[in-house]
Amino acid sequence: MDSGSVDHRRLVFTGSRPHISFLDTENILMTDHPFVQAVTAQTFEAYVLRQSQDVPVLVDFWADWCNPCKMLMPILDQLASEYDGKFLVAKVDTDQERELAATYGIRSLPTVKVFRHGQVVDEFMGALPESSVREIVERHLDRPADQIITKAQDCLDAGNPADAVALLSEALDTDPTYLKLRLSLAQAQIVAGYAQQALDTLSELPANEAMQADVKQIRARAEIAAGGQSEMSAEELMARVEKDPNDLAARLQWGKMLLSEPDKVEDALAVLIEIVRAARNQNEGEQARQCVIQVFESLGSGDPRVGPYRRQLAQALN
Repeated sequence: MDSGSVDHRRLVFTGSRPHISFLDTENILMTDHPFVQAVTAQTFEAYVLRQSQDVPVLVDFWADWCNPCKMLMPILDQLASEYDGKFLVAKVDTDQERELAATYGIRSLPTVKVFRHGQVVDEFMGALPESSVREIVERHLDRPADQIITKAQDCLDAGNPADAVALLSEALDTDPTYLKLRLSLAQAQIVAGYAQQALDTLSELPANEAMQADVKQIRARAEIAAGGQSEMSAEELMARVEKDPNDLAARLQWGKMLLSEPDKVEDALAVLIEIVRAARNQNEGEQARQCVIQVFESLGSGDPRVGPYRRQLAQALN
């Protein structure tokens, strides 16, 4: 945290380039802005938790001695005005609201947490430039395509993945930069059996979005699904394995195919790790290892199955 003295200056933004003018910093902190409000522990639930049911609420944790906080404030005010109530800003003075800051684990200032439906869904620290703050805001605003995503999910729940793909594909034509929409389409394509199409959908993402954890997770699922496609059925592959346990190609394809069934992921991992153990220096062993890594990515680090099977993979490689 910057504990230096306040120099009573604020950043005034014209376009994308800031210049400094000497203005009373209290004007930043005490404002009649319709979409920006100072909140306390007593008003936090009403202004943040309840209103986040309708729109995103950015909670700005700041302190009077923090100069970076005062650099960020006019950016938040400017964007709140520009978006005209599509999101709200709540300002929490951490010197006055220490318990509230402790509740949300504030370690440095400024910290901004994004609330939606009563939960923290995003956050950032430091005085980010206007373009970066705008990108975070855009990520959580409701868009017309959200209704299509909901309809598509209803189709998936009803067992009609092809209908979901059709709805989402049409919506993507009108809103091609919406990450949530593109990910929803890729997931529907995987369920519908269009794994390669899902990979194509994800390949059009810009580099900064392609490296996000949720994108990598869905891409891994698509790669697994594409790799599990075979001209032979699971029963035929299993029969080949039972006839010749050393048929590593059939065993590998069988393991990949098992991954297409959510309730057989652990069976598939056991098959693939056994291939790694039996053929660590062969092509099938390397393919099985790569597939296991893809499974870990697709499950996410928080899945309780990842740790034990990661240890089994390490043992198979040693």
